[in-house]
Amino acid sequence: MLISSPPYTPNSMYRPNLFVTMQSSANPLVLAIASVVVDLATVTSIRKSPSYVLGGTNYYFEFDVAKILQTNSAPNPTQKTTTFYNTNNASYNVLNSDCHTSVGLIITYYYIDSMTGLLTQLTAGSPPVAVIDTIGSGYYATIGTRQTLEYMGLDSYAIDYPVVGGVYDRYFLTNLPSVYPTASTKTDNPIPICATDNLTMSYIPAATTNALRVVVYDQNQTVVGSAGFISITPNSTLTPRTIGAGIQQLLATTMTPANPMTAIQTGYYYSIQAGNLVAPSTFTLQGVKYMFKVVDCCANKVRLHWLNRLGGSDSYTFTNYKKISVTNNSSTAQKPLSWSPILPSTTTYDKGRFKIQQTALKQYEAESVFYDVSWGEWLSELISSPEVYMETPSGLVAVVIEDSEIVVEEYNNMVNVKITFSEANNISVQQN
Repeated sequence: MLISSPPYTPNSMYRPNLFVTMQSSANPLVLAIASVVVDLATVTSIRKSPSYVLGGTNYYFEFDVAKILQTNSAPNPTQKTTTFYNTNNASYNVLNSDCHTSVGLIITYYYIDSMTGLLTQLTAGSPPVAVIDTIGSGYYATIGTRQTLEYMGLDSYAIDYPVVGGVYDRYFLTNLPSVYPTASTKTDNPIPICATDNLTMSYIPAATTNALRVVVYDQNQTVVGSAGFISITPNSTLTPRTIGAGIQQLLATTMTPANPMTAIQTGYYYSIQAGNLVAPSTFTLQGVKYMFKVVDCCANKVRLHWLNRLGGSDSYTFTNYKKISVTNNSSTAQKPLSWSPILPSTTTYDKGRFKIQQTALKQYEAESVFYDVSWGEWLSELISSPEVYMETPSGLVAVVIEDSEIVVEEYNNMVNVKITFSEANNISVQQN
């Protein structure tokens, strides 16, 4: 009998995913074997002795499947997670099954037969039938994590109808500080974005979430034209989904009744919201609103995308400072110069020492502008991310963060981030 299961919907696969079962038996139980079913496929089994016994006949067993979920789900260190786009400036609307699992258990119980001394499966009834606890595959987990001092659940990221009318407390999978708990259209702190920047945003749609609403605003944050709706397929498994939210990506995205992004220009704003659409235009907002402002960006910039701690993707353009260097490492070998007893060598191009095992690597230094602490904390997630990409004209290039520094300005409590990173692959060079 199932006593307790992972308490959050969805839960983080990097926190305990604990199932507790209880089985009554007159024969002292010594073992329970749980077959673990992940995404409807049996992947392994767990063998457990009783954790504790109550009343002499009630045996309790604990099964933590967190490590199994981590092993069977993203992020895969050698593959790109689907929260990142494949092609620059193209429509992107993808279900992130590699960031999500559903888990269930099939449990059998065993005791030592007093007559034979053999391990024997527990049965009941006449004729005897094996006692099996079946826990259905419906306990959902994502690759998102919460921190020690935070509420551990991820349920506030499952987009659904608000509990209190007019108060929206369901978020996309990002810790970006610029969001709205209400349907207000005005903002003093929008998310800056360059016209050429690509951006992906991830969220967890519930069974009623079937559309995203895109609205364009002018310099005074007055709505321009009509809203555009991006249709999505709702799901009841709380599997994350990612959309392309950059300007060029949204321009390439099909919207109904029309795409409002055709009116966007520098200095304008646009917003993205998740909700439920009843044709043709009755839209019930189900979560917070994200408001972006199109800003001028200099050519000397570098944009990074990273897997954030919630299992979604975040992006930031470093415009304050950028330095690019190429480092080279090699070993050398040496051979005698060519020589003839008849005619001594007179060539100057004959090699004595030469390079072997040569590697070349491109490195970058970048620095953010100063922000308040909330922006600095969000940007600091980049430093510890297991998966980071640099946006280039030809697409995403994998990079590795090598060094970083977070500076807090003493008097105004402002924060900026300095990082050093390198491309994840060496520059290809000829080898001797």
